[in-house]
Amino acid sequence: MGTGATEDAASGRAARSDDTDDVSPYPPMRMPRVYLAGPPYAEEYRRRATELCEAAGWEVVDPMRRDFRGRTEGHETEIVEGDLEEIRSCDAVLAAFTAPDEGTAMEAWYAREQGIRVVAYTGGTPAHPWTVYVADAACADLQAAVRALA
Repeated sequence: MGTGATEDAASGRAARSDDTDDVSPYPPMRMPRVYLAGPPYAEEYRRRATELCEAAGWEVVDPMRRDFRGRTEGHETEIVEGDLEEIRSCDAVLAAFTAPDEGTAMEAWYAREQGIRVVAYTGGTPAHPWTVYVADAACADLQAAVRALA
């Protein structure tokens, strides 16, 4: 028998100290998921939000990985239905309301209607009354917005 192994008397098989037979009967805890809503060309927001959310223990769902920029015509149903499905799969929505964007507003409204937590990141822009109404929290600072997701 090699180093680091012992024989299990009951089974006669080699057992290692890193043996994983002690698997919990409970399903593993899944990481909470956050949907990044925001204008299509907000790359810096998406980069920073992803970094901050992941550091805070969130799995990030960025709809822009299905990038339709410049070719949305004829794909509207695919885009919207994909977004809606991804929102439903999340525990929260982080919505960048730093500039007017119809898609961001619709995503936030839909999430709210589904009972999903919505946090608005304003970047210091005064929050519109509809943003305040839809969001569970509105934050000027992105770090504060990520903390408000919990």
